[in-house]
Order: sequence, then structure tokens, then C-alpha cells
Amino acid sequence: MLIDFELTPIKEVVPWGTPGNHSLTWFGLTEGRYWINAGVATLFEYSDRVRHSDGSRYCDYYVARIFEDVMNMLPTILEAVPQDLRAYVSGNSGREWIKACESWSEKNLDEGAEDETWDTWERANLLLRDRFLETGYLSPSTSIVMWSDETDVHIEWGNRDKFIDGGLAWSAVSGSFHLPREKFVMEVEAFHARLFERMTSRIEQVAAGALHPDVQIDLPGLIAENERRQGMFAQALGQKGATPWDEIRSAVFEISADAASND
Repeated sequence: MLIDFELTPIKEVVPWGTPGNHSLTWFGLTEGRYWINAGVATLFEYSDRVRHSDGSRYCDYYVARIFEDVMNMLPTILEAVPQDLRAYVSGNSGREWIKACESWSEKNLDEGAEDETWDTWERANLLLRDRFLETGYLSPSTSIVMWSDETDVHIEWGNRDKFIDGGLAWSAVSGSFHLPREKFVMEVEAFHARLFERMTSRIEQVAAGALHPDVQIDLPGLIAENERRQGMFAQALGQKGATPWDEIRSAVFEISADAASND
């Protein structure tokens, strides 16, 4: 399984709110742990150095978050990056590009910057938007990029600057993994199916009274949301990426040339 997870036992799910005003939603009921099996590496897995004996091996968060992110990213991930832009996405050159963008923004973006300068910045950022898995909700975050060429989906990560108490936070420090596009789609669909199989069972438990009586639940709304979310994979797969490559290329090359001239 590419994307794997486990849900917290329903009796142990922490309700939202304060005593006397506790509640849970579909999102909250997905409390658990998740990870990505990228070949021999495991993403979202804490390193042995920082993992406590009583702590989780994987990141503790709501599985709904990675589900939503992957569904939102899927159309863009499956849109092949043009050959001349791949160096700005992949490998060491991709990481150097991110640094160059940060330096360029610090130099050029301030209150007095012209609209054209901001437009250049926005267009350049479209290259990684929805190809970079946002994990700012974790402390520390983990850097993961997903992109494709005409045949494969590539998953790359770089966590050499992610620490907890002086130790590297994540077991997967730096590397990459790729798999055929069709296999990636099958894996995402399988993740979707497993999540909803378990969430449907969880909602049946809620309906049977598994939660503490003080926890407020909108059961009809919960059932409706579960049914609505079950269509997210088909909806995402049916969307076609519409990345404005020419605009991105122009902005990327402009920033790259400016950064090179200042080296």
C-alpha cells in the first residue's frame, strides 16, 4: 500500500471543544496516524532518535487531512511537467530553485513592489502549487513533492533540516521513489476505498452509541458528509489539469536568470 493509515479506536478519539460542550465531526472522527510507503523509505515516520517508547511511530493527525490534500493535488500531479521545467521541481536542482525563489522574494517583494513583480512571483509558484504536499500543520513539517512525467509519478522528499530536540525528525531523510502513473492512481483509489470502508463502519458505531453521551454528534449530517466525500476520488480523477505552462516558464526563467546574475 502506498498510502497507509490506522484510525484511533473510537473510544479513544479526543472530542473537540470544552467539557460540557464536546463535539465531533467527520474530520474529527478520522483521528489516527498515517504514512506513505515509498519503496524502502517510509514517509511521515519518526526517526528512531526522536521516537519515544510511548509515542507513535508515525505522525498523529487526522487522516482526513492527507486524504483531502491528495484529492486536491491529484489532477495536478497527473499533469506531466514539461521536460524543460523538471529541473526546477526534481532533485537537488529543485531544492536549489526553492532557495532561489525565497531569496528573490526577499529581495524584490515589499510594500513598494509593482504588480508585475507580484505577478511574476505568483506565476512561478504555480509550478509547485499542488505538487508540494503541505504539512505545515506538523511540527516539524516534512518536505514532500509529487509530480509526474509522461510515464511515472515521482515522490521526492528532503528532510535534512527537520529536527526535534537536535535529532533528525523523520526516518526518511532524503530520497525519491517513482511508480507508473496507472499504479499511482490505483493506489490512491485503494486508499480512498479503505478510508471509507472504515469510516462507514465508524459511523455505524457512532449510531449504535459508541461515543460518550456528552459528545454532540449531528448523525444525519455525518452520514450525508460521508456519502458526499465518497465521490471525491472520482471527481478528482475526472478533472484535467490546466497549468499555464507558458506563463510559468516565463516567470521561472526570469527569476532564475535574475538569481544567476546575482551569484
